[in-house]
Amino acid sequence: MKIDKTVQTYDRIAPQFHRAHLRPDFWRPEFNAFKRLVPGKKVIDIGCGTGRDAVLFTKARFDYVGIDASRGMLSVARKRARAGKFILMSFYDLQFPAQTFDGFWAAASLLHVPKKRIGTVLRAIRRILKPHGIGFIRVKEKTRLEEGPLKEEKWGGIERYFAFYAQTEFAGVLQRSGLRVIKSYTKRENDPNRTNWLCYFVKKAP
Repeated sequence: MKIDKTVQTYDRIAPQFHRAHLRPDFWRPEFNAFKRLVPGKKVIDIGCGTGRDAVLFTKARFDYVGIDASRGMLSVARKRARAGKFILMSFYDLQFPAQTFDGFWAAASLLHVPKKRIGTVLRAIRRILKPHGIGFIRVKEKTRLEEGPLKEEKWGGIERYFAFYAQTEFAGVLQRSGLRVIKSYTKRENDPNRTNWLCYFVKKAP
């Protein structure tokens, strides 16, 4: 299953996905920590989806750019956070000059990148980050499956591609990609049937 099929899935489920992810409160502590750490106001949301986190950034008066490869998700995001700038763009082709952003936010987006390509994507993100720039990433913790397409009944049996990691495994990927981990931890959902989140705050290494 290729990443473009995952994008097609998001195009199909955008309205339902929006309704299922209305409140940002669960991730507000991470946003507040990011806001304290980031050295400037120009930020990029990589895989912004339906704009849930865009609402937080625009209300806090960040110079916010959200990118996503799904037209359906962006259509919802533009209505949800009208003060943000949204661009149809894949994280495989980040069309920005070097050192453009003070910070990046990649919440539940890079988990769709196959492991053989994640290093390339992270190095591209590092390129557009200013010196001393900060980032936040969350991916899914590995249980049994390493990576592959998952069929999800709650979305009508359609598939999305996921890559799962151990905490130290992804930390190593970040380090090799020129991003220094300044804080990492596991965060559990209220639903015990959901996979745990691995959270990383990173800084651009010299």
